Amino acid sequence: MRELHLSSDDGATADTLQRLSSNSPGGILCPRLERLYWDIGGTDSTLSFFRLFLSPNLKEVALYTDPFLVPVSPNLPTDVIQIISFLPTSLEDVLFECRHMDDEALVDAMSSFACRCGPSLRSFSAWLPLSEAATQHVIQLPNLCSWTVAHGPPRTIPTPILPSLEELQLDNPEALPWLHLLASHQDGILRDASIRESLKYITCPGDTIVDPTLLSFMVTFRNMVVLRIQAYCPEAEGCLFRLTDNDMEKFAAALPRLEILELGRPCRSNSCSNTVASLLPISVRCLDLTVLEIHFNTKTIVADMQRLLNRAAGSDKAKCKLSHLKVGNLPLEVRREDIEIVAMGFKVIFPSLEVAGDYGCWRALRSKLGD
Repeated sequence: MRELHLSSDDGATADTLQRLSSNSPGGILCPRLERLYWDIGGTDSTLSFFRLFLSPNLKEVALYTDPFLVPVSPNLPTDVIQIISFLPTSLEDVLFECRHMDDEALVDAMSSFACRCGPSLRSFSAWLPLSEAATQHVIQLPNLCSWTVAHGPPRTIPTPILPSLEELQLDNPEALPWLHLLASHQDGILRDASIRESLKYITCPGDTIVDPTLLSFMVTFRNMVVLRIQAYCPEAEGCLFRLTDNDMEKFAAALPRLEILELGRPCRSNSCSNTVASLLPISVRCLDLTVLEIHFNTKTIVADMQRLLNRAAGSDKAKCKLSHLKVGNLPLEVRREDIEIVAMGFKVIFPSLEVAGDYGCWRALRSKLGD
């Protein structure tokens, strides 16, 4: 067996594991195991048997809990700390997403493990903040290509850092200063500015304000393929999307390799400055784009689309094959007789578009797009 998934629903009780361990050679149940994925929420009675799965061939370990459930056992953090102490430092991929365990000892244990990790580590995902020493060690690992970070940069930055990074996930707003650091031109921090070429996947957390400052960091990574900003506009605080048509045109021109672009879930406020005109340069410049999530003001969408059709804008240029436009809660109030104009405009911008919204006028538009 090379891969194993365990959870509380699998019926792997402590008694079962005890019986299996008595017949396992060398105290290892699966000597060829390479990848272990364990939902440890609610399974604390079996955690003491973790050593049974420490195969000498183990390359990947993922420990996680359901993010919507608080662990029922007060002993779980203690058990997890012990597991972390057992983890081999030769692992290539580590994922630790055990929410609702804000334990200082757990932070210390994860930081201690991170400090021991060797050059084999390729991906490291932990929702816990790491100590300064642990962070400094991790960002100097030569083969780290994927990193999920929950805290800001350390006070002291070693040089160079993150020479092989391809994927960066910022787990909460406190981690956003990493973008400024990695996009900067400080001498010595980046090895020949390699990260500005290698970084292809970026995920930003909720509450991220989507404005020109943020985009000025993003366009530094000119080979970016996937950008996901998981912002959700709080109704009480207003829209977090603060870009214009001109901003989006410059952004699309700077990042032509984009395949997935998600700039926050469109909200009900319909107060942003950019319009559907911002979608055309995205389609023309980013020919590999297949998924798009973006705010755009729909109050004047009929006139905007009619203007685009009258000018035959972009008619002589290739367009992307976008099939999925995410409109979230964006309102669309269009008279029945004007739906055709809006549909024709969308077909000009995105010839392969199949999916728009599934409510109100979006549903009627969806039907027209399918004709």
